[in-house]
Amino acid sequence: MELIERFPVLKSAARVLMLSGVLLAGASAKQGLFFDPTVPVFGTPLKLADGQVLARGLLVRAGKGEWVAYDPELLRPAYWFQADETKEPVSMEGMAQASWYEPTKKGSTKWPLPQGTGMALAPALPGIGADASALASDPRPTFAKDLGRGGLQDSGRIFSGYRIAGETGVLSYEDKGVKVQEWFEADHGGGGARLSRHLVVAPGETRYFLVAAGAYTLKGTQEARGGADNLTILSNHPGLKLEQSGGQLVARLEASKNERRVSLCYTSGSGPVKPTPVSPVAKSAKWGGVIESAMTTAAEKGPGWEIDRLGLPAKNPWERRMRPADFAFLSDDRVAVVTFEGDVWLADLVGKSCKWRRIAGGLCEPMSIAQVNGVLQVFTRNGVIRLRDDNGDGEIDSYENFCSLMVQTSSARGYPLDMRVNAGGETFCAIGGIVTNEKSITAEPSPIPHSGTIMRISADGKKLAIVGKGAREPFFDIDPATGHIAMSDQQGNYVPASGIFPVVDGSYYGFGNKQDTGLTPPVAWIPHEDDTSSASPVWVRKSAFKEWDGAVIDVSYGTGRLFLVRPGDGWPAKEGAVVPLQIETGIPLLHMHVHPGDGSLWMAGLRVYDSKVQDLEGIGRLRRTTEPLATAVDARIVKDGVVLRYAGELDNATVIPDNVQAKEWQYRRSATYGSPRLTRAGATGSDPVATGGTFLSKDGRAVFIHIPGLKPTMQMQIDTSFALKGAKAVPGTVYLTVSGPPVADWTALGFETPKLDASVAKVHQKASTGPASAEAGKELATRYGCIACHSVDGATVGHSGPTWKGLLGAKRVFKDGSSVTADEAYIRESILDPGKKIVKGYELGMGSYAGVLGDSEIESVVLYIKSLK
Repeated sequence: MELIERFPVLKSAARVLMLSGVLLAGASAKQGLFFDPTVPVFGTPLKLADGQVLARGLLVRAGKGEWVAYDPELLRPAYWFQADETKEPVSMEGMAQASWYEPTKKGSTKWPLPQGTGMALAPALPGIGADASALASDPRPTFAKDLGRGGLQDSGRIFSGYRIAGETGVLSYEDKGVKVQEWFEADHGGGGARLSRHLVVAPGETRYFLVAAGAYTLKGTQEARGGADNLTILSNHPGLKLEQSGGQLVARLEASKNERRVSLCYTSGSGPVKPTPVSPVAKSAKWGGVIESAMTTAAEKGPGWEIDRLGLPAKNPWERRMRPADFAFLSDDRVAVVTFEGDVWLADLVGKSCKWRRIAGGLCEPMSIAQVNGVLQVFTRNGVIRLRDDNGDGEIDSYENFCSLMVQTSSARGYPLDMRVNAGGETFCAIGGIVTNEKSITAEPSPIPHSGTIMRISADGKKLAIVGKGAREPFFDIDPATGHIAMSDQQGNYVPASGIFPVVDGSYYGFGNKQDTGLTPPVAWIPHEDDTSSASPVWVRKSAFKEWDGAVIDVSYGTGRLFLVRPGDGWPAKEGAVVPLQIETGIPLLHMHVHPGDGSLWMAGLRVYDSKVQDLEGIGRLRRTTEPLATAVDARIVKDGVVLRYAGELDNATVIPDNVQAKEWQYRRSATYGSPRLTRAGATGSDPVATGGTFLSKDGRAVFIHIPGLKPTMQMQIDTSFALKGAKAVPGTVYLTVSGPPVADWTALGFETPKLDASVAKVHQKASTGPASAEAGKELATRYGCIACHSVDGATVGHSGPTWKGLLGAKRVFKDGSSVTADEAYIRESILDPGKKIVKGYELGMGSYAGVLGDSEIESVVLYIKSLK
C-alpha cells in the first residue's frame, strides 16, 4: 500500500538522532504559535479589511511576515498583508484557534481578521477564465445571507490543491483542463513593498486572470497604475498583457503549445519585474526524527476490561499542542492521528512505547481521518483532502483537493464533523447544522444545503449526494458487514435527548426547522444524564469484545462513557435498547475504532468546553480481559418484555422479580430545545411500569423480564440487581425505545417457552432518595452533567452556560433585553423551563429537567446553587 511503503518504520539510528537523540514526550511542553512558522499554507476562514469573507480561505506564506489570503473557491489571491512574525497573523476566533492558548475557550461567532497592514488584490470574482467575460460575474448560487457559496466546479474551474516546497506553498488549479500553478514572493525592501504572483500555465488556449479592481492607467500592455492603493502592477512577459475590462484589471495570457511561465508584480515602488523562477520542488524532511512516549497500562479498569493510555508527544521541537481528534490504522502497529489544530502524526507502536513523527500541518479544524488504499484522507473546512508524500522522505508534500463539492457555511460553527469510507471507495461525510451570525448562535435553519447533513461522495470525488439532513451535530459510522449507517445526534430542536438514528436516503431529523413532518425516528434515545453530548459511534465487528458483535457503541464526549446500542429488527430500525456499560474512559471522546489486529477498541478525543471529563485530551485502548463483563452484553425487545443476555452464567437466586424496577416516559419532539419528561397523560414526570416474572435461559446467561401489555414508548428504563455466579450483584440499567416489537422466538432466544402470568406483575419501587440538601444537589449536578455547562467557581471559559457562583441575588439580563434579580423561583423556572428566559450571550440552549428531577431533587439543586456564594 502506498502510504505504508512511503512511511516505513524508522530503522536508521542516524535518522532517529536527527533531533540530537530520541525526544521523550512530556506534559510540561512549551506553547508555540498556532500558525507554525514551519508550515507555509494554512486553511482558515477569514474576514478581510474590505468586508469580504472567505468561508474557505488559505493563508499562504509569501516571505518573512508576508501573507496572502487566497480564495480557493474563486481561484484568486484576495488580500496581501504584513504581520509581526513573532505573533499570530490573524485574530484567534475559530474554535481551534481560540482554544490554542486557553484550552477550554470556545470560539467566538466572529471571523478571524488579518493582523497588520495590507491591501486588497483580486476582487470577489472568478480569478481565471477563457475570456474576460468569464471574470465579470460570480456564477455561484447564493444561500440567503450566508456567504458560503461553494466553488466554480460547474463552470469547469476547480482548485486542485497545493504542494509544499520548502518554505513555499505552490497552489494548483485548472480551467477546463488547462492546469495552473501559482505561488507568491513578497518583501518590503528599499524599492517599496512588492508582491510577485508567479504562474506556470500548461500548454493551451488563451487564459484571462483577474488582477485587481478599480480604474487603472495602462502604460503599454505590461504596466498599469491606479486602484484604491495606487499600486503599480507589472507583467514580466509580453505574452501576459494587462487590460482594463468592466471596471477590473485583467491579464490576458496568450495561447501557446508550450508551458507558459510568467509573473505579475504588485508594488508601491518601482523597478523591473524579476524573471519567473523555476517552479519550487519538494525538499527534504523539515520535521524529521521521532518523539518517544510511554503507554500507561490499565489506567482504568473494571470487570472484563482495561483501558491503556498512550503518552502523547506534547513536548516537541515545534511547540505543538497535541489534541487528537481521530485516527486511522495503517497496519497493526502503525496509526495516523489527526489533531484539531490541523497536524497529522504517525505513531509506531513498539511494546509499551510509542514513537511519533509529525508528517503534515496547516489543515483547518479537522475532526476525522481515514485511509483509502493506503492514502490518508482528512475532512476539513476546505473539503476532503488527500495527503501524498511525493519525494518519499516520510512527510506530506501534496495536499490534494479530493472533493470540495460540499458547500461550507461561513458561519463560525458548521464544523466538518465526521467522515467514513465504505468498501466501494465512496466517502461519506457530515457537517454540523448549528448556525451563527457575527453576534450569536441563531435558531434559524441554515440556508446552506449541506449544513446538518450526511453526504455521499463518489469514489472519484466528482459527485456528491445528500443522504440524510436536518441533524444538529451528526457523527456516524458505517457497518462493515451490512453497510448500514448509524448516526448519533445531540439534544436540540426535534432531538429531545441524545440518540442513535438510522441513516438511509431521504432521512430527515428536523434540527433548526419549525415543522415535524417526516421525522426519522431513532433506534434509541439516551437520557441526558448519561450522555450530554454524543460523538462518533462505532459498529462493533471483529473485536476482542465478541459479546458485543453487531452492536453500535455510542461514545460520549460529554461524559466520557460508553453505551451498547442494540438496534431492533430490520433497517432502518425504529426501536432498540441501550445498555450503559459502566465504563468511565476519562477521555472527552470523539472517535472510536476497532484495531485491525487484536480487536481492541481504540478511542481518542479532546475537550474544549461542555464536558464533565477533566482531561483535556487523550488516546486510549480498551482491552478485553479474562473476567466476565458485569453489564448486559445484549438486549432484545420482544412483544411481552425484554431479554437481557450476559457474558457469564447468572446466579439464579438473584434473578427474581424484586430485583427489577421499571418506569417509562415520553419526549416531545418539537422546535423547542430539548423536552421535559412526560407521562402518557401529558403531565411532567414518568409512569411506573409493572413487571412480572423473570425467566432464566437454558444456558443460564440470559433473563427474560415479563412486561405485560408492553406498549410503544419513547423511553423505558429498567434497573436490575442481578449477579453473575460467584460475584456480587451489580446494579444495571437498560433503556428501551419501543415501537412494534416482534413476537418472541423462544427457541432462537434459548429459552423454554415461559408461562406468562400478567396477574403477578407489579411496580417495584426504589428506595427514597432522602431529604433535600446542598450535598445531594452537588451530587446531582455532577451526575446529570450540569457542571459541564455551568461552572461553580465563576469561570466562563469552557462553559456554554452562565456560572452558578453568586447566582442567587444577581441580575440576569436576557436575550430580549429584559432582566430580573435571580431568586429561588427564577432558579426553579430555569431548571424546569430553561427556554422561557435565555440569558444574553448564552443562546446555545438547554434542555428541560421537568420530569427528570423530582421535587426533592430540584430543591437539592437549588440549595447547592444557593451555597455557591
